[in-house]
Amino acid sequence: MKKITLILILTFALFSCSIENDEPNVSYSPVGILDATLPEYFVIDQEYEIDITYDLGSDCNSFHNFEYSSRQDPEDDSILEFYVNAIVSFDPSNTANCTDDGITETENWAEDFAINSDQYDTIRFNFLSGRNEDGTAEYLTIDVLVGEPDEN
Repeated sequence: MKKITLILILTFALFSCSIENDEPNVSYSPVGILDATLPEYFVIDQEYEIDITYDLGSDCNSFHNFEYSSRQDPEDDSILEFYVNAIVSFDPSNTANCTDDGITETENWAEDFAINSDQYDTIRFNFLSGRNEDGTAEYLTIDVLVGEPDEN
């Protein structure tokens, strides 16, 4: 009787546990930024929003967010650099019916770009546009002056 009970418990334990996960599996990936609309210059203490156009990559991808980092230019301390990536999400187990038809989208990036100091003369935006055949990152670079230009 003990053997039968043990076999039944082991059988239930073996067949009641499923290793299949029915939940969607979400992955994230950077996609190429094609264009960005920036002002000609930044005025100190004003906030700005930026429109960024990117290649969605596939109709199975969804926009997730923009990731960025900033640093002072190592060669010119009057330049503040932003490195910006567009990130999409997708389910890697559901890509069989996806198509890449050159789908592009534009999102408004509403980060607080209020320049509150005259420490920098230029804000340099480096938008990740893709990678070359060696895997090296390539950027769309746009410089924006800080302060209203002189009208002489």
